[in-house]
Amino acid sequence: MKKKPKRGFLVALLIGFDEKEIHTWKVYSQSLRVYKTIKLTRKWKYLDDKQIYKLLEELVNLIRIVIRDGLKSILLASSQKKDYSTIFLDHINKHHQWLVRSKGYNRVSFGEVVGNANNIESAKFLISQEKSLHVIHETTSDEINLLVKQLEKIINVGDPNRLLLYSLEDIEAVIYEGGKKDKSAAEKLDFLIVTEDFINRHNKHRVHRLIQIANNKGIITKTISIENPAVDRFNQFGGILAFKKTS
Repeated sequence: MKKKPKRGFLVALLIGFDEKEIHTWKVYSQSLRVYKTIKLTRKWKYLDDKQIYKLLEELVNLIRIVIRDGLKSILLASSQKKDYSTIFLDHINKHHQWLVRSKGYNRVSFGEVVGNANNIESAKFLISQEKSLHVIHETTSDEINLLVKQLEKIINVGDPNRLLLYSLEDIEAVIYEGGKKDKSAAEKLDFLIVTEDFINRHNKHRVHRLIQIANNKGIITKTISIENPAVDRFNQFGGILAFKKTS
């Protein structure tokens, strides 16, 4: 029986700009999966300002969905001769400053790479390049640093009514309460953070089940790579934490 390839944990969203399509991919630690494709009505260079605005708004709406699920690291890719990534970032800065200027964890981190991501082969090749890996690392580090700041706020506020859990059993008790269909756990917790070290030391099926059910209940889940500089801060709490963010 052929083994199913490992997916790994979600790292970033890759957006590949092309002349007639915008391809989006979910980048995982061990794989790359197609997400959605936006088709242009005609080649980019033949679009008027209104059509370009409508196209970029469609892409913003796609991004809204992934950031609502907790993905805040976005990688933009276009070929060297095209400036589609810059056009999109200008659109963001002009019409959607909330994406890049929000305080705390609401902010989205954008990174830019030069290259094509218009099919699975080109997208895989692009994110395997050293320059791309560096940009991905920088972009995701920004996101994780915002999580660390949220954690520090919780600790400094010291509000006894605000949950901060760092025991697998305690976290399971809150998330599993009421069964799979009861989503009240999301009223008590905003984030479930797990480090790679923690997953490697524990029953992987048990941890992945917890992550999946937390996701289904509307709790943002993040797996922190061993290579991330912030991983030590989370490992100080045993490698697993769940908490409600401060305002």
